[in-house]
Amino acid sequence: MKFTAKMKKPKISLFVPVYNEERILYKHIKRILSNIKKITDNFEIIIVDDNSSDNSSDICKKISRKIKKVCYLRYNIGPSRRENLAKSFKKARGDIIVLMDIDLSVDPMYTWRLFKEIKNGADICIGSRHIKGSYIKKTIARRIISYFYNLFMKFYFNSRIHDHQCGFKAFKKNVVLDLVKDMGYDKKFVRGWFWDAELLMRAQKKSYKVVEFPVRWVHGQKSEFELKRELRMIPYVLRLRKKLAS
Repeated sequence: MKFTAKMKKPKISLFVPVYNEERILYKHIKRILSNIKKITDNFEIIIVDDNSSDNSSDICKKISRKIKKVCYLRYNIGPSRRENLAKSFKKARGDIIVLMDIDLSVDPMYTWRLFKEIKNGADICIGSRHIKGSYIKKTIARRIISYFYNLFMKFYFNSRIHDHQCGFKAFKKNVVLDLVKDMGYDKKFVRGWFWDAELLMRAQKKSYKVVEFPVRWVHGQKSEFELKRELRMIPYVLRLRKKLAS
């Protein structure tokens, strides 16, 4: 898909969160860049470094100096799992904000579909691993965790969404800034990976239009998910339903 001359070209701000990804950074940013150039030339890529302790910072600086359309932001407190990323959305110059994980579990070739759905009226568009037409490759343990996690979200929060955790998303800028403002910044980083799900719960409560489409998802070789650590978010999750109902 390309935006025609008659269409008002939106400025795209594509955010890529990074934490200790020195091995794949340069290669994957090049893939992201190559794909978005096929869709529009009106974009910016913003790499958000969540306090990496490896050589990621130096690599990101080199990339941003070499490629004009790539910006680099670093936070010295973290890893925050999403809090620093959300804080960075305010710096976006685009009308559409895209979120894409650096491991490229979802192939960036699907980026055109994110833009298409937003242009067609969606407030939020999600690449989904759990609707008809999707393909998913992950370990049995991760499949089980994902299944029960999404099942819990549907029943406990009465959510209509199938995939609450996929990191491949697009938002209208005003929509995501509104939701992030409501969520606030979790200074203790207790919310963890629940950030994605909470944003979608709040979006449904505010009646924003959320569209899902099927994607091919392949588990990355590296994962920051740790079940024991993420269990800390349970009291937070249980309190949120009451907060949203008030």
